[in-house]
This record gives sequence, C-alpha cells and structure tokens, in this order.
Amino acid sequence: MRQKGMILLAFALFATLLTACGGSDSKNATRSGMPSETSIANGQEKETTRADFFYDNPAWTDYLKEINPILLKNSNLELKGVPYNEPTSFQTAVRVGFTTDNAADIFKWWNGYRMKELVDAGHVADMTEQWKEMVADGVDPAMAETLTFNGKTYGIPAGVHYWVMFYNKKIFDKYGLKPPATWEEFLNINDTLKSNGVTPIGTTTVDVWNGFIWFEEFMAHSNPDFYTRLVAGQAKYTDPEVVEAMKQWKSFYDKGYFAKPLDFQNEISPAFGKGEFAMFMMGSWYSDYFKGAGLTSGTDFGAFVLPAVKPEAGNVVISEVTPFLVSEKSKHKEAAIQALMALTKKEANEKVLLLYGGVPIRTDLQSTDPIITGLASEINERKIKTVTRFWEATPSELAEYASSEFIRFMHNPGQLDLVLQNIQKKADQYWTENQ
Repeated sequence: MRQKGMILLAFALFATLLTACGGSDSKNATRSGMPSETSIANGQEKETTRADFFYDNPAWTDYLKEINPILLKNSNLELKGVPYNEPTSFQTAVRVGFTTDNAADIFKWWNGYRMKELVDAGHVADMTEQWKEMVADGVDPAMAETLTFNGKTYGIPAGVHYWVMFYNKKIFDKYGLKPPATWEEFLNINDTLKSNGVTPIGTTTVDVWNGFIWFEEFMAHSNPDFYTRLVAGQAKYTDPEVVEAMKQWKSFYDKGYFAKPLDFQNEISPAFGKGEFAMFMMGSWYSDYFKGAGLTSGTDFGAFVLPAVKPEAGNVVISEVTPFLVSEKSKHKEAAIQALMALTKKEANEKVLLLYGGVPIRTDLQSTDPIITGLASEINERKIKTVTRFWEATPSELAEYASSEFIRFMHNPGQLDLVLQNIQKKADQYWTENQ
C-alpha cells in the first residue's frame, strides 16, 4: 500500500509475479521442499508435509519457529514462511497464486469485504465441518461469525483486536489526567496537554491504509448506524453526517492536537516513549510495538476506548479480525486445514497469544496482557457495541481509494470538500457497476 513511484511499483509487481509463479530462488526452494519429509514423533516415523504460509509481517517468521514444534505434535504439517515486507506485494502474490498451480497453502488475510471477495471467487477452502470439532474442543463459537458467508465458515481467527487510544501513563500522571468517560473529558485532556506544551496525539501516513483511522473513529463515535450504511453504499460521503464528522476531524488540526505524521513501524513507538506526544490511536496489536521499544504494558502505557462524540451514538469500539485461510487450490489442502485446526488447540493458542496478542479465541484461555484483559472486561461490562473496521467493512477498491484521499486531507485539511467529492464520485461508480 505504500506509494513508492511507478518504477518501483512496476518492479515490485514484476518481482511478485515471478515469486508467485516459482521464479524466485528463495520462494522456489520453499516449494521444492514441500511434498514431504520423514520425521520422528513419539518414537515413530511419520511423513511431514511442509506448507507455504504467506504473510505480510516479517516478524511472524519468529512466530513460526515457536509454533511449528507445537503444530507438529498435533498434525503432520509444519509451516514454511513466505514473508513480505508490506501489504501490496503480499496481496498481489496471493491473488496471482490463485491463478496458477502454486496457490498459497495457508495465508493471512482480512475479514469483511476483503475476505468475501475471495470466498465469492471460490479461492478459499470451506471449513464449516471442522468448526464443529473446534467448538467442541473449546473454541468460542462466536468467533465464527465474521468468517461465515452464505452459511459456510472459512479459516480460523488468528487474531481478534480492538482499536483503542494508547496513552503515555507517565504524562497522564504528571498532569493529573485519566482516561475519559465523555467526549468533553477527552477534549479537556487535549487542551490540558496542549497548554502544557505537549502535543496530544501522534499520527501516521506511511501506508495508504493509515488514512481511514481517524475517519472511522469520528464517524463511528458520532453515528454508528449511519457509518454502517455508508460503507455498504446506502449513504453518501457528501451527506451532512460525514461533513460534520470531517469538520470535527479538521478542528483537531486547527487546534494543534495532532503531531506531524511518523512511520508507525519505526518512529511512533520511540517518539511516544520519549513523550513527544501523549496518545496514539491504533489496533490493540500495536501494544507489541511499544513493548519492543522497551515500554511495559499497564505501567508505561495504557489504552482506552474513545468515548462517544454524541451521547445518542452510544458506546462503540472498532474491531478487527485477522483470519488464517487455506487456498481451495492448495496442493496440500486437507493437511493445511488440519494445521489450522491444530493452531486452535489450547497449547498452540496460548503461544499465539504470547507472540501475537489479541483476544483469546478459546473459552478456556485469558490474555496475560493487562491492556487486553482490561479492554475485554470494559467492553463486556459496558456492553460496548463492536463495529467492523473501515478497511474490511467496505469493498477493497473503495477502502483503498478513500484511505488515500483521507491521507490527502491529513496533509491538507483545507481540501475537506474536494476529498469527500472525490470519494463519493468513486463510490457512485463502484456501486453502479456492482449492484
């Protein structure tokens, strides 16, 4: 999703096509070793299948080193990582693979429209029957909801996360601040920080998808029902409800609440730790980035759900589900399905929680992260309504275009009207062609 220029993009796509079709030596080595190899488990030899696992976070390579020994105990398959540094080349490789004989065996993806598009095209293996067994083993049946389309369930939820406002606890303590219960309290926090020379909120625009973050927050916390209609093409981006939310967003720039954009992968965490800004909005998975910068969850930083902009909006939180899926054309489809089932076993899922974070998908597990446990309790006790993240809640084509326009707005808030007009023009074209 990064825009690196046409030459680099063309090169990246060309390289990706070679990769997906077996032209890359490193990826081809993965394929050449796939059929099987003999290993010894419990004193007995067994055939082990090595399956390609495609993902767009290179850090998951370490995750595989931890999870494969557990996986081999519960299946005859181990995962061979096929990492990509960013989402664009990753998505291209997975999609191109569907058209060849080298479809990814297992791949990380997104829920909502992005998953539905693959399901509708017949690219994803059905796991409806396997879910019955997983639920009987302790997987929360509610976790199947976001992975179910037309009565069939696909893949497993590798991660379930909420979108929250992280805050620097030392800064909050210094100025006598606490997580807000109302929008007025949130505005007072920003004003207090600003008056003491602290920039309230960090931002990022390094990837196209970063653009939707604050748009969905202002929309969902102002009018969640309208937001749901908007992403489904039943309302317009030029409607008064959107204009009002965008003006509120613009007012944060006018008041100096936002810091200059930084790279969320490399710059946000250390800047947050140094107190260059006091808060940062991101998925709860970002807790690991702070920990990587030497910060301690619950001690150095906390998190809260953004309060309602309007009381009538009620309490809502953006949710994000990361599924692991099996390609319908995988050469090792049945073994790959068994591997995903093995990942939901208690021992394996405990390891996933330690390495990947998020809300447990099993009813017999609890997170050890105080932020996650606190959020889960808060959401349950206050009966906070979950709303699907913009990136998955609307068709991919619209999500990507709208996010790029929102980044235009972030760099030049004065273009508010032009941005909304451009997005609506794109939406009109899409929904006309796809109704």
